Amino acid sequence: MTADASDRKEYYQKIARAFLKHQPGIFFLPPRDLELISEWEKLNIPAEVVIEGIEKAFSRKISRRRKKNIYSLSQCEKEIIRAYAQHQERLVGRESPPAPEKNEKARQLIQEITACLKNLPGEMSQFRPLLEEGLSILKREPVDEARLESLDEELDRRLWELAREEEKQLYLQAAGKDYPGRPLSQLEEISRLNLARDRRQQYRIPHLALFYY
Repeated sequence: MTADASDRKEYYQKIARAFLKHQPGIFFLPPRDLELISEWEKLNIPAEVVIEGIEKAFSRKISRRRKKNIYSLSQCEKEIIRAYAQHQERLVGRESPPAPEKNEKARQLIQEITACLKNLPGEMSQFRPLLEEGLSILKREPVDEARLESLDEELDRRLWELAREEEKQLYLQAAGKDYPGRPLSQLEEISRLNLARDRRQQYRIPHLALFYY
């Protein structure tokens, strides 16, 4: 085994162990979760940062008044991306203040939303008000990051609602194969996450929360 292959295997194993220790009934990661790890590896997100995000996701689950079970890495993705953003800020913070970095993220997101609005197809027109509100927020000081996160979650919810019933069923079936024996409510949650993720990629709809950038 080459050094690169060994490092890659170790990267996957560290993340898998960190997640599965919270999952006594799961002994392996399904293909969808492995794809996520591959994406994080391509983004050069350190394994330690991914693990930090996983631990924060489970900590938030415990602290919530209405607890949600976590059984997929996709449910940890937001905390992982947030942890990575904080990791980057810590690195640049040694040499410069974080404010310019945040301003740069806002500028990047403004560009992505503007491009999305310009090319948004008719079937996605109901998302225009959400994107336009996000654009307006980003152009004000200070940026209301909590509202941007709320808009991002609303966008995911509507993407699921817009999908055809037969398409939802396909995602539910795929989730059922990945997580056999799980109740319908849990399968629907992971199906919503996966469908929204695929739709964003298909239509180049950006995330509205700054920590994704």
